[in-house]
Amino acid sequence: MTFSQFHCLIAGQTDGVVLLEGRRSISSEDYKLATELANFLATKFPQLRFRSGNAEGADQAFSEGVAQVDAGRLQIVAPYVTHRKSVRYSDALYDSPASMSKVQEDEVACKTINATPKNRGLIEKRSAKGRLAAKAAYLIRDTMKVVGHSDVFTKPLCALFYVKLDDPMAGGTGHTIRVCHQEGVPVAFQDSWKHWIGA
Repeated sequence: MTFSQFHCLIAGQTDGVVLLEGRRSISSEDYKLATELANFLATKFPQLRFRSGNAEGADQAFSEGVAQVDAGRLQIVAPYVTHRKSVRYSDALYDSPASMSKVQEDEVACKTINATPKNRGLIEKRSAKGRLAAKAAYLIRDTMKVVGHSDVFTKPLCALFYVKLDDPMAGGTGHTIRVCHQEGVPVAFQDSWKHWIGA
């Protein structure tokens, strides 16, 4: 996605959401780049809100950039209610899978399995206790960020990711990208969006 394509995508939107997220492992140089992009977008497009996942690394970098402009336009979907409470923005809006109804959770679980079928067994154990349930919560959260689940947490217009460029579909970030493809949400990686800053 080019910047002009992004601009066309959001044109006329009064309050759309852009998903900003990616890998935990990020160089200090790329961390700065992600922060600059988020700051640039939040400044240039005051009608937009931004969503991320509360993880260390790329999520944190993007969130910092938005918060430098207006933390009140930041939406964070955490895997559970108390996730990283010590590094939260007081003006940001937080949510987690715990807020969903049983019907919503079942729908998100189904979409999670469809996007990454190898995780079926894990998702089916999401109500259990322990490590497997915790891992399932992260995947449910990743799907939830994309599909939208309320009038406030709507489906994003597009998603910008920081990925491992030679293997973008790896891990939880790869799962989130697959959900975007499944839901028809356009995506861009840093090899595209790094050219947008200052455009």
